[in-house]
Amino acid sequence: MHLRYLLAAGAASLSISCALSTPVVAQETTSAMRGTVTVAPNEPVAGASVTIRHVPSGTVSRTTTSSDGSFNASGLRIGGPFEVVVDAEGYPEATVSDIYLTAGESYRLPISLEDNAIIVSAASISGAGSNSQGPSSAFSRNDIEGAASINRDIRDVVRRDPFATIDLTNSRAISIAGQNPRFNRFSVDGVQFSDDFGLNNGGLPTARGPVPLDAVGQISVKVAPYDITAGDLQGGAIDVVLLSGTNEFHGTGFYSYSNDSLTGDSVEGSDIDLDFKSEIYGALLRGPIIKDKLFFMVAGERTRETTPIDLGPSGLGFTNEVPGVTQGLVDQIGSIAQGVYGIDAGGVLSSSTEKDDKLVAKLDANISDTQRLALTYIYNDSSNFSQTGSSTSPTTPSYGLASNNYLLTERVHSGVIQLNSDWSDTFSTEVRGSYRKYKRGQDPVLGRNSAQFSVCADPTSQVDSATASSPYTCSTGVPVLNFGPDTFRQFNALENENFSGQVVGTLSLNNHQVRTLFGLEHVKTFNAFVPNALGSYYFDSIEDFQNGIASQLQYSNSPSLDLDDAAANFKYTMFTAGIQDDWEIMPNLTVSYGMRYDFYDMDTGIVLNTNFLDRLGFPNNYNLKGRGVFQPRLGFDWQVNDRLSIRGGGGIFSGGSPDVWISNSYSNTGVATNAITIRRLVDGTVSGGPADGLESVNGTTIPQSVLNAIANASVGATAPVNAIDPDLKLPSQWKASLSASYEADLGPLGDGWQLGADILYSKVRNQFLLVNGRVQPTGTFTLDGRPQYAPVTSPSDTNYDLILTNGTKGRSWIWTAHFDKAFDNGLSFGASYTGQDVTELNPLTSSTATSNYGNAFYVDPNYPAYGTANDEVKWQIKGYVGYEHAFFGDYKTRIQIFGEARSGRPYSYVMNDRTGSVSQIFGVQRNAARYLLYVPNIDAGFNGDPNVVYADQATFEALSDLINNSELKKYKGKTAPKNIGRSPDYTKIDIHIEQEIPTFVGSSRFTLFADIENFLNLIDDGEGVLKQVGFPYQSATVEVRCANAPACTQYSYSAVREPTLTTYSRQSLYQVRLGVRFSF
Repeated sequence: MHLRYLLAAGAASLSISCALSTPVVAQETTSAMRGTVTVAPNEPVAGASVTIRHVPSGTVSRTTTSSDGSFNASGLRIGGPFEVVVDAEGYPEATVSDIYLTAGESYRLPISLEDNAIIVSAASISGAGSNSQGPSSAFSRNDIEGAASINRDIRDVVRRDPFATIDLTNSRAISIAGQNPRFNRFSVDGVQFSDDFGLNNGGLPTARGPVPLDAVGQISVKVAPYDITAGDLQGGAIDVVLLSGTNEFHGTGFYSYSNDSLTGDSVEGSDIDLDFKSEIYGALLRGPIIKDKLFFMVAGERTRETTPIDLGPSGLGFTNEVPGVTQGLVDQIGSIAQGVYGIDAGGVLSSSTEKDDKLVAKLDANISDTQRLALTYIYNDSSNFSQTGSSTSPTTPSYGLASNNYLLTERVHSGVIQLNSDWSDTFSTEVRGSYRKYKRGQDPVLGRNSAQFSVCADPTSQVDSATASSPYTCSTGVPVLNFGPDTFRQFNALENENFSGQVVGTLSLNNHQVRTLFGLEHVKTFNAFVPNALGSYYFDSIEDFQNGIASQLQYSNSPSLDLDDAAANFKYTMFTAGIQDDWEIMPNLTVSYGMRYDFYDMDTGIVLNTNFLDRLGFPNNYNLKGRGVFQPRLGFDWQVNDRLSIRGGGGIFSGGSPDVWISNSYSNTGVATNAITIRRLVDGTVSGGPADGLESVNGTTIPQSVLNAIANASVGATAPVNAIDPDLKLPSQWKASLSASYEADLGPLGDGWQLGADILYSKVRNQFLLVNGRVQPTGTFTLDGRPQYAPVTSPSDTNYDLILTNGTKGRSWIWTAHFDKAFDNGLSFGASYTGQDVTELNPLTSSTATSNYGNAFYVDPNYPAYGTANDEVKWQIKGYVGYEHAFFGDYKTRIQIFGEARSGRPYSYVMNDRTGSVSQIFGVQRNAARYLLYVPNIDAGFNGDPNVVYADQATFEALSDLINNSELKKYKGKTAPKNIGRSPDYTKIDIHIEQEIPTFVGSSRFTLFADIENFLNLIDDGEGVLKQVGFPYQSATVEVRCANAPACTQYSYSAVREPTLTTYSRQSLYQVRLGVRFSF
């Protein structure tokens, strides 16, 4: 093993707790305590008064022990410290202090009364501590403060969990236990904060996360939470609980800065030229409004990051220059646009700014000792610049002026109210209601005030020229200038509202704790996406542009001419009910068993397409109405002795699938929109629609004749359709886990070594996948056994009927081993190893049906291949070393080093089918390079494999070399399985350093801090380099064509290519962020 792997080895964080136990609360926001009161020799004490006090806020919960000496309390604040006081008749008072609680986990507290009054720390009580049933990690405020996070992103903390992996090439998406990042559930104070519609690859509704990092009190990561309140997930649960106010005022304010001079400038000897500035600053204040009764917290954070645009006209200093485009040409086009059309085309943009603003506010009220109320408000507003319409291609250059670019804007408003009530010593409730509104725009920089104009820079028109090519394609090497809203941003917006409510009731009956769950979630969605909704004009020359004569118009609208009719506008309600019994069979053994049922009601109809019905025999208007999934759960927690505990469980989990996969069936009915393309031919005649659509263009209104053509046109009989299988089942998985933890005494190395191991198994019951219903098997096969298809309509039909249906294959085995050790001198360290073996059918990498269908890999050309999952990380090592010490006064010095080393991402070897839009060999239409490679038996020689012929001897030799020097050598004469290739391993080390300094004003202080990301690159520009075969994770090994037409059962191979590794330069550079914080 290389030295860098040893440097990176380790566990996830100081407080990773893969220990597990009794779930007794709703999982996201509160904690619970379950204990016993006894006297020697282990006799229960009934009727004892138990007072549980959250020391910082004075919040009190009271209960009484039952006949078996047990007590229970739920709805408790997370964190601490808590103090528990037991008052039993005939015995002195007993006090247990220094108790800290974790969200969604029950704290077990056995208390033994003695003849004398006792005051002890919880750490000294054998068997005391928090547990969770499935593998989990909990990160405290102290852990969060010590994490290096250049982006101040919650995901930089989550990735420390042994089961979690962050994908730096995919919007920082988090995969948990090898599952699709879209299958995770993310919540903040009980509000669902996943990107539940599913347009963001990162899994969150905004790029940088929804809340200020300073406002986070605790983050928990759960892989298999068996509690019935854990729903809407197939991957993992990431629950964030915000800080609350206490009886003392606390505040912070910080400023941090990074720029190109604090960032690396080379990777493996290649210079990387960056020029940017990043500022992040924020503040927090929390404290009492009424001592012991009412508390507040408010926090805000702002990010401003300015980055130069590296692509632009020649002669202006851009890194990437567009051939043929000059400032003079831009000015000429802009002048005509303003003078002739009255449109501001915008000029040349040289820089862009990312903006992100976050605000949270929270109130906590102790209405009484038995009633606690919490209210939370969360706001997040962000925008990111995107450049479109530009290319540096020497043959087809183009440049998009300012008006052709757009801002991706995202805004979230959310709120939650929660009431925890103790109605008696044996019955309590938790009632929660929440609201979230998410708005996503793709907004042209200068607004939606015109159509898109694409102007060829040829000075005069080619129409009627004897030597002219197509008048809607510019001459080779001549640039096209684009302005106005680009094709895909003309009608593009998403608005999503989520209302939810949940009631959990808990009844304690001696050694049973029975809970019931009732919940609902109501979702309203408006998703607008119609390309060319304002029109897209192409002008064959500057002269034509000057005269208002277009060569092409592309325009789309609904037949009603109301664009809203073309949008996906739907709503649904999910109802949830469940029941669970937590049965304490013995003081050291608890078994939990229960079930939940999720049921969908969806009344919004989908427009019927009768052509689809005629083709496939069922309608395209099925939705989720009436579909549900039953989810039984079972778990146990066995405290074998003072040092060893064993936990485990099993159950069904469902949910987490993005709504956009259902929305596609509303948006792509084949009848919701009509499209028209009008073209001026070389001879001057016009095809595709009325000629006046290309004449006297003003760019702000579409001619009435074109609108009439859209309104009166019959719907295309072969228009593409997305639909839902009538027998579709909601996706769900079985999960089962077994975990053990042991507190070891290693003699001279000391006591308190926390050792642990986990094994997790999951099995797909039903998962989404897509097939094309417009093709059917012909009954013929290729020579290597693959079925061939043909369209059900006509051979010339190249469109799809994409059906969202189910597959039942997919499973995972995940295993971890880990240790942690903290010393009294401030030193701590730990390490973890995780192995994965994960398989799947369709990787479901996208939001659209065409991409999800097109980016899977295939043996059967119309059904995704089963094999290694895209998100499998075969092995992963994580570790940390921390040190904290006050060298003068109580002003601490702190350093935290966190590293990880992991295997590379898998990729597939495929054939690139160049035989046409509909494959001549396989008879289906999709991305050309998605057919898993048939590996010829090269040992038999040039003519030895009857399934393949080669373009020439050089092709055979090149392919032979590739096969013999790669994983393919195991599969000669067979099809290479999916994802057998591996990109290079990756190693990364991050460092956080901070030093407190006095202000000499009370207990306030300044803290100077620095975060260093990818420290290895700072030492050596050849280390910490991220390389992989890029999305969609395939290597087009050969081009394949039909070798024996018309049967096309034999392959002809040519153009052999080695796998191409992409070096992700920006992610491979080190970066430093410097900051200062004031706190009191």
